[in-house]
Amino acid sequence: MRVVIYEENEHTFYPLITLYPQFNLRIGMRTIAENTAYYFPKAQWNYVGRDIFRLKKLKPEVPTFYISGRVILTEKIVLPKDDVKFVINRKIVGFVKQRPPFPTVNKDIHHIARTIKKTKRISGFVLNNIWDLIKYNEPIVHHHFSMKESRGKMLKGIAIIGNKRDIYIAADALIHKQVTLDATDGPVYIDSGAVIRPFTTIIGPSYIGSGTIVERAKVTKSSIGPLCRIGGEVEASIFQGYSNKYHEGFIGHSFVGEWVNLGAMTTNSDLKNNYGSVRIMLGKKAVDTGMMKLGCFIGDHTKTGIGTLIPTGAVIGSFVNFFGGGTMPSFVRSFQWLTTERQEDYDLEKAITTAKIVMKRRDIRMSRTYEGLIRASYRWRNVS
Repeated sequence: MRVVIYEENEHTFYPLITLYPQFNLRIGMRTIAENTAYYFPKAQWNYVGRDIFRLKKLKPEVPTFYISGRVILTEKIVLPKDDVKFVINRKIVGFVKQRPPFPTVNKDIHHIARTIKKTKRISGFVLNNIWDLIKYNEPIVHHHFSMKESRGKMLKGIAIIGNKRDIYIAADALIHKQVTLDATDGPVYIDSGAVIRPFTTIIGPSYIGSGTIVERAKVTKSSIGPLCRIGGEVEASIFQGYSNKYHEGFIGHSFVGEWVNLGAMTTNSDLKNNYGSVRIMLGKKAVDTGMMKLGCFIGDHTKTGIGTLIPTGAVIGSFVNFFGGGTMPSFVRSFQWLTTERQEDYDLEKAITTAKIVMKRRDIRMSRTYEGLIRASYRWRNVS
């Protein structure tokens, strides 16, 4: 069986998906695509996304299972031998096509899905909006922890609160003494090569990704991707990976993209003074999220200077540089260089030069493909 993951309603996840497809977003302990792959270990894989990613052209010639890139499966699917569409909470999230024609582009995929008559319910989460990444992260950490296939090591000298079976520490992770891991409300998973330094508290459900360093921090109910540097306080948030929040300051109920650097004392608000529902900007429209606690969404390669304050429900694009302290606007489009008093476009060549320096610090060389994505993102900065 061939499995195809396709992007769907990806525009609602701006600014997090300008440099990678929707299905590479991180939630829980994995990306969306990694979660789907777990249930189909022997499948042939293809991906359908925006043209800018230049994904391998799809030429399915065998029965194919199509699944939306906004779906987090939670159970194995027994694929039927006839054409069937799958639904979660009455929403079409994929289908099986046994005979030609096999759709190869998003438009045709959605058309075929609507024409199939047979319906089967499946289990999982559907990410309808960008804030669902925060809304569903905790239960998905629980789900991913239940999928682990080995037992981690246990260490002396660290404080364990709750059931030890809800703690996983990879064999090559380094956990210093005077660290507290609290699994009272959910599991804690410390992945390969992670370093947890003294006077750190991690409260579950939380995931600390491969190679990430956590320094004198309090991490609560959060997912931290690979090769991050985390200090201060992080609550109910997701870091996609490769980002720095190494100093004091608070990030709560937020999603931070890749290659972001948050200066010392950068702090966001995740609760309105009137305890009302948080509204965020999607494109040019303010949308009510229905969530009382919601922080900010920060795109890739964005930097904040020391003393930056981020308002509730802020949407900050990629390649944004805010400096001089003070409160950021609640919406900043990509490729902007700004203070509280002035704002101008961020020169593309300077942005790429800085990004190459930053990536090299993690021993990653920017590929031509990635640079091309940055240039494409720059061309579309006024459209998002």
